[in-house]
Amino acid sequence: MQQSEQNQDKMPVIKTAANSELLLEKLIGSSYDGITITDPQGFTIWYNESFLRISGLQPDQLDNHTVYELIEMGLLANSASKESILKKKTVTMAVTYLTGIEALISASPIFDNEGELVCTIGNVRDLTELNRLKHQLDETYALTEGYRQTLQEVQLTSADGNQIIYRSSLMEKIVTLAHKFSAVDTPVLILGESGVGKDVLANYIHFISKRATEGTFVKINCGAIPEHLLESELFGYEAGAFTGAARQGKVGLFEVANNGTIFLDEIGEMPLSLQVKLLGVLQDMKIQRVGGHKQIPIDVRIIAATNANLEKMIIEKNFRKDLYFRLNVLAINIPPLRDRPEDVFALLVHFLDMFNTKHKMNKSFSPSSINLLLSYQWPGNIRELKNLVEQLLIISDENVINESLVPIRIRSQRDLKQETLPDDFVPTNTVIPLKKLINEYERKILSYHLSKYKPMKICADVLGIDLTTLARKKKRYNL
Repeated sequence: MQQSEQNQDKMPVIKTAANSELLLEKLIGSSYDGITITDPQGFTIWYNESFLRISGLQPDQLDNHTVYELIEMGLLANSASKESILKKKTVTMAVTYLTGIEALISASPIFDNEGELVCTIGNVRDLTELNRLKHQLDETYALTEGYRQTLQEVQLTSADGNQIIYRSSLMEKIVTLAHKFSAVDTPVLILGESGVGKDVLANYIHFISKRATEGTFVKINCGAIPEHLLESELFGYEAGAFTGAARQGKVGLFEVANNGTIFLDEIGEMPLSLQVKLLGVLQDMKIQRVGGHKQIPIDVRIIAATNANLEKMIIEKNFRKDLYFRLNVLAINIPPLRDRPEDVFALLVHFLDMFNTKHKMNKSFSPSSINLLLSYQWPGNIRELKNLVEQLLIISDENVINESLVPIRIRSQRDLKQETLPDDFVPTNTVIPLKKLINEYERKILSYHLSKYKPMKICADVLGIDLTTLARKKKRYNL
């Protein structure tokens, strides 16, 4: 009863008009959202501190100018209050203020008993933090979904990870170098075109070293992860290091690879800011998690690889010279497949056996198709060869894969190599007009291709012309 009497004593104080107005003003004024009241002429007759913070407008600007004038002066991009006054209905819109803050504004008209507009009340919600959190969530989702396959590579390699298939003397020298390099912990830099097997060689160096029994082989593609995520993936982070960070923090890949090997693929794609940190790791063998202050000692063998020209990148200021010299102590340059044709047959047999087992098949290549594949240049290197073997194995209806199934790009390359003009094409001591020579050469080329490739659509594709052009030329030369 005593408490009730106390409340009754206070109620009259709150209920007085002056105090109620003060209480309401303080309540609205303390809102995190910006709130404005605009009269029918467009003057802002009331606003809170949050609106000043969000909009960046000054009190004298709001007190002395209408929203129409503020827009003309370039201080406002648009105004929901203005639209609400003109349309006499609630208007909602998104606006970016000069402060850079994105906001969602909703302005509602207030009418008197006669239906006349008294004012509009605007509510301004700061979306910057919300958008930032959404952006972070989107990136996290993209990492989880789109980058899932890349993260799966961060694991122990399979038991056959130490296989290198080769027959050439060039690869024999590289394997010998790999054995020498595996006995020490000095960083290794593997160079070569895309698809030559840099990751396979890195696996091999790890598996024939003592680190194979003491630690794991961890692979990460420096070009496949966004810059702001790469640092936390490599070095880990402490609890609460950034918005969205796991409560318990996260161990980085350098720590996962402790006592083992970390393979930094596409090292040329690493941002300059992280190159500095990597240089520090190479020098001190210590890492520091994002948001942390403690230096964590590690024992890791670093193998890096790239298909980029790092020396050119140094000149262009895209790669640090000091990091290059730290990584380039032991270097291996894997030649492209076109420079070691002996390895094509060995790889062909290996992938054929591998995919026969995988797909429970028992198929083989015909001698002509093997010769065709051996004569190809393989611009995509081992990756292209591997994918093609699996493709041909699956699409072939017969147990023997014939030449006709080999893609046109490979067959046409072989044919262009073989094509030569006959010795008697240009008669000796005879003057022949150039146009006639060109026509005769074109006739012979067309004749050869039309007899070799059927139907005409395939022939046209090989020649790189459309079917109607080929038909017209065929008729012209009476072929």
